[in-house]
Amino acid sequence: MRGEEKYIIRGRPGSGKSTTVSIIKQELEEKGVKIGGISTPELREKGVRKGFTVEDLLTGNRGLFASTLFNEGPKISKYFVKVGEFEKIAIPALSKAMRECNVILIDEIGKMELFSKSFVDVIKQIWSSDILAVGTAPTSRIPFIEDICRRSKIYWLERGKAEYVAASILREIFSHLDIL
Repeated sequence: MRGEEKYIIRGRPGSGKSTTVSIIKQELEEKGVKIGGISTPELREKGVRKGFTVEDLLTGNRGLFASTLFNEGPKISKYFVKVGEFEKIAIPALSKAMRECNVILIDEIGKMELFSKSFVDVIKQIWSSDILAVGTAPTSRIPFIEDICRRSKIYWLERGKAEYVAASILREIFSHLDIL
């Protein structure tokens, strides 16, 4: 594994990490690059965040895995996490992306996702491979995330800089894939 093939976007909530990944995804798709992985978008009702879904970027399959409406499972802040629901989408998505894709996108490698030992294991596999991968991570100091970051090129994101950071990462990915 070479660290220059792995990228982590770190920033505070609302800094634009997901926006940055979305820009990267769109640009790669436009260039015909096969991408896979997961995203974990917020679920909002009437402007209030109620939870998080997990989505397979290849198939579009999605499921609710963290919610204020759940009443069991591990808890982060006001959200209960259904690890099994997360794993049902995330693990096959990441496994298939490792086999079939040129670039893996993982939005996000965070506290909720790390409740899954299977997720941790598949991230370790990705980070030990030669496949290009881009992940997002919170700024909080979590030992597993810090280990992944030590083996990655880190981009610290500030609000309003999503396009700049996406362009920087895309230049590196295009260089690795020999795309002009």
